[in-house]
Amino acid sequence: MANITRYNPFSEVVSLREAMDRLFEDSFISSRTSGPGARGVAANLYETGEGFTLQLPMPGVKPEDVEITVQQDTIALKWEYKVEIPKEAHVHWHGFQAGQYRQSFTLPAAINSEGVEAHCSDGILTLRLPKAEHARARTIKVSAR
Repeated sequence: MANITRYNPFSEVVSLREAMDRLFEDSFISSRTSGPGARGVAANLYETGEGFTLQLPMPGVKPEDVEITVQQDTIALKWEYKVEIPKEAHVHWHGFQAGQYRQSFTLPAAINSEGVEAHCSDGILTLRLPKAEHARARTIKVSAR
């Protein structure tokens, strides 16, 4: 038997929010051409039935220099790189920019901000973000009458 798939023209439509996010991302011009703040930080996001895991590289950043704000489905991070160059040193190149950085992520579902856990190991910041109860998948049993 052949499978027939009906064409849905609305499946290719992008939401206004996504379009505006892309517009701002593509049109933002940073004063830095390289470094962690230039186009955002590379990150990994994994989803399980219970929640999300977000990983960000933050080599040399002290845990006390990271501020994390969680609200519904948005994670906002603010951190500071502190690079100390000895006074007697002659700098040949300086690509590791000191300064304050910010990055925010919108997750596919709301999260429970009370259960968020963060830890840093080997220069990787890992956030465990449990889904909000109303956003978790549920199995519904059907009963016969």
